[in-house]
Amino acid sequence: MKNAVFWSLFFLICMGVGFLHGVLPQGLSRSYFISPTKVQVLTTDEIFFHPELRERLEDELNVKFSVTITRDWDAILANTVSSPAVDLIFLPSFWASTLAHQNLLADIAGPRKELLQRVASDFTGKYQEGFYFLPFYWMKTGIKTPGGESFPEFLKNKKESVLFLLADEDLLLKHFQVWKEQGLWDLVAQKKILTLQLDQLLRELPKEGAMEASLTKEFKGSSHPQLSALLMWGAVIPANSSQKNLVLEILDTLTTPEYQESTLLKTPFNSTFSTVTGNEIPLQRRADFIRDLQLKDTLILEGKDQDAKIKLKNDFNFIL
Repeated sequence: MKNAVFWSLFFLICMGVGFLHGVLPQGLSRSYFISPTKVQVLTTDEIFFHPELRERLEDELNVKFSVTITRDWDAILANTVSSPAVDLIFLPSFWASTLAHQNLLADIAGPRKELLQRVASDFTGKYQEGFYFLPFYWMKTGIKTPGGESFPEFLKNKKESVLFLLADEDLLLKHFQVWKEQGLWDLVAQKKILTLQLDQLLRELPKEGAMEASLTKEFKGSSHPQLSALLMWGAVIPANSSQKNLVLEILDTLTTPEYQESTLLKTPFNSTFSTVTGNEIPLQRRADFIRDLQLKDTLILEGKDQDAKIKLKNDFNFIL
């Protein structure tokens, strides 16, 4: 009993000496004495910031994430305008473009240019006025048909009744508008249109219909242009965030090759980072693969259509 008391007192004294010298006793983590900092995160899809990833970051950086998953544009806009705003948002590039044009985003390139340097030049564009969007993933989509037939042939086949499309109101609207211009809409409207979340793109092509999916080679499934789309997703920091430096540290850790290469193949995406070159990463999942794809007549969304859902309902009788 006396020995137990002695060693307990000895341990406490050693801790005190350590604290007086400004260091923690060996074997003790700083997180034992500093409460985790809470970080508010919005994401349009859980796949961008899934629980396993955020738990790993929480342990490493001693933070605690409060994550809200929403595709409600008004909610994202409100949480970006507010002061203080949420700290970090994962979203499509064209949503970020609209927020940036409203001067609602912080310049990521300014204080932490190494983040920008990790991104392949094909995805950085011109940023003289600021680099407000940090791209993580890209994908070229197309409509894959059950028998490999062209999209018009699929539409004319009455035995195939279902068309699976990505659950993105802007992309859906653009598809419908283009197909109407091309004279395909009446045939499309005869199909049962179902929507897919991004994490569902990992599934196999359904036997009962055609599916919008990621393409790994040039798409030749139709003579009609603008059947495929180029999409990008990434992170932004609201200008009103009160924890910009901490979020930059989080992004710095999250975009390292170690993190990116350990999570990329669990997603249907391709990487935008020139640093993601591990042997386990297939060539078609790397940043420079985009140079092997023909992007002519590919849909590229420039900004968020805030009335997309209303137009889908009024013009095409489609409710998302």
